[in-house]
Amino acid sequence: MTRTRDERTTSGPRGATIHSPARRRFLRGAAALGVGSTTMAMLGNLAQSGEGQFPLRFFFMFTGNGHLTEHYVPANPSETGFDLRGAVAPLEPHRDNLLLLHGVSGPGSHHQGTSEALTGRPSADIEAGATGGPSLDQLFAERFRSTSALASLELGVDPGNRLEDQITYSESGLPLPAIGSPAGGFDRLFALANEDPAAAELRRARKGSVLDVIAEDLTTLQGRLDVSTRALLDEHLTLVRAQEQDLQQPYVPVMCDLAGAPSGTGLLATFQGHNANVANAFRCGITRVVTLRVGGYGGIESGRYDEVGIDNGHHNAAHVGPGPDLEGINRFHAEQFADLIARLSAIPEGDGTVLDNTVMVWGMELGIGDYTHGRDDMPFVIAGGRNAGLALGRYRDLGGRTYQDFLLTLAHVMGQTDVTSFGDGGTSVIEDLWG
Repeated sequence: MTRTRDERTTSGPRGATIHSPARRRFLRGAAALGVGSTTMAMLGNLAQSGEGQFPLRFFFMFTGNGHLTEHYVPANPSETGFDLRGAVAPLEPHRDNLLLLHGVSGPGSHHQGTSEALTGRPSADIEAGATGGPSLDQLFAERFRSTSALASLELGVDPGNRLEDQITYSESGLPLPAIGSPAGGFDRLFALANEDPAAAELRRARKGSVLDVIAEDLTTLQGRLDVSTRALLDEHLTLVRAQEQDLQQPYVPVMCDLAGAPSGTGLLATFQGHNANVANAFRCGITRVVTLRVGGYGGIESGRYDEVGIDNGHHNAAHVGPGPDLEGINRFHAEQFADLIARLSAIPEGDGTVLDNTVMVWGMELGIGDYTHGRDDMPFVIAGGRNAGLALGRYRDLGGRTYQDFLLTLAHVMGQTDVTSFGDGGTSVIEDLWG
């Protein structure tokens, strides 16, 4: 059912139509009270996010290759008495914080599904990226930009980072590669923590000077290039402008007690290191938006799952069909998702925990059933987000609702109710995600 909205619009990110009368009323009221422009910018962002005392956060874990029915769909599919079996059995300790979903219908194919995962815009062909942006995480990053030190963080476990591997895209459609090393993710996050304010302002000033030079050079080059090369240059210039806009936001100091950087290079150590970074980043308020991509297109290759007793690659295990390897690989992924749920639920926040204010989503580019590249019954596990009003502790079959509608609904879950369309045709909010 589509929710009714005020029809007045403002321009917004490509792929999203934005209605914001409430935000305009809020800012007019703040101005009347004499609130300063810097404070108004930050409060206006919070007003648009529909947030209470603690801001909502977003985490998306992407794995490939779908589930087999018997590894995912409950044998007793009642709404609250469902069982968690097969590949999702490790999530049982957290069932009261879960919303187990399937029945979402995606366009495109297995090959196109990766680029569509967060954009709702499938690629034009097998080798291409998304046909446009922003991806959902980057829509949130832009909306939340003034409320955290780092707009977003893109992480990966053996991410590959080829064009066909990407799930995260800027507003202009440029892919944002994932950081594969937990130590690298730690450096990206915590270089911003416990920084002397004077040193921070000096760093920001120096970065601004460098960006000014880069932007001037890129602008000078534009008139000397052919059309196709100029288009690529425009993408880079867009990213430079975005960084310049970040520097125009008020400095957000981050003071937080931190553990040391994660170590280890094995598959489990990589997952655990990323999970530790995400938990600390959310605890410290460094960022509110994180994506974790497991493998590239087709998943992680053979050899990496040896340490968990599986001598097979994810894509090959899926092609083989029913058997212990595919279940074991997806079960391992569920264990890592459960590990992050446990970490976030152990961090107190207000009267609850960080998990209550974090919407966690585990998704993939294929549906459930025999491995036929089908996308007409796609599964999603949602965890946390109690303070977003999600219908937790439930199993629901969404009965063929479109993938783009699902992404639009996640935008509304995150408080972005002025977004009325997303991707290629997402226009209807799926009410079943709420209580």
